[in-house]
Amino acid sequence: MFSGFVVQHFRCAKTIKFCIALLTVSLFLSPMYLIYCDHVELAGVESHYPTEDGFGWTPSSNNYTDYVNPFGSPKLRSQCNGHCQCLASEYHPVCAELASGKQVVFFSPCYAGCDAKYHPTTKEYNNCTCVGKHGISEIQRVKNGFCESKCTGLFGFLVLFAPFCFFAFAVGVPLISVVLRTVDYAERSFALGIQWILVRVIGTIPAPVLFGWMFDVSCIKQHEDPCSGEQGSCMLYQNKLLADLFMTFSVVGQLIAMIFLVCTLLFFSHSMRDDPPPVPKAIDDTTPDEFDPMLTEEGTPVKSKPELV
Repeated sequence: MFSGFVVQHFRCAKTIKFCIALLTVSLFLSPMYLIYCDHVELAGVESHYPTEDGFGWTPSSNNYTDYVNPFGSPKLRSQCNGHCQCLASEYHPVCAELASGKQVVFFSPCYAGCDAKYHPTTKEYNNCTCVGKHGISEIQRVKNGFCESKCTGLFGFLVLFAPFCFFAFAVGVPLISVVLRTVDYAERSFALGIQWILVRVIGTIPAPVLFGWMFDVSCIKQHEDPCSGEQGSCMLYQNKLLADLFMTFSVVGQLIAMIFLVCTLLFFSHSMRDDPPPVPKAIDDTTPDEFDPMLTEEGTPVKSKPELV
């Protein structure tokens, strides 16, 4: 509505410049994707267990990810949960809150080495051998589900996301106005049909495939079928990589649109034409209106009949 109200006072060239200005503003707002909430690393998948030899938390280190594993990438199966019969297909994350304020997410209570049964009243697990009970890694509690996010960047993201959507979607109406103004009246419906075919072929159809690829690339851990061993849906995503891909996709798309609009303005501005402004029709007061019911066929006024009292 805003862009439609503005472009009605512009000609074609100014309308294209207005579209370029809208895309420029949305382009500067695209780094909003860098404001994201990173997840707590999943022990055994993204990082090592705190109790593994050589990698645990010690009083001289506040983060066990500072250590380098000489034996390779982290594994779900470890010495701390070797006594448990755990299945990789059972994904029930639990959160260990430590006395130091740190949080660790485990794949399941079994992989956390929790021997005691789950307490539904307190919603906690006990005797979890993979968490550790020494030094700075002293357990405060192990609860069911993911750890609560302590991220405070959501408000900043929404503050930038609202104007980004406003300026990005405001380009649609001016572009339709340019198409309608630059073609003959009899070809306007055909021009709109060609425009929407291009929108569907270039944008609507490949976009879901591209977004699906971005989510697949950002997947950290996929569900495994216990019988066939085939991988299914994703259970955990890498937020940083997903944010970078979204920002790249947004910036590249807007740059391509701006390049096409600038080329149109440079090479085709001389051939653009606008609809002529409406000219008010002149009314001749000297010619009697033949359809005036108060005039006779000869053009003389009709005499009104006296009203009967």
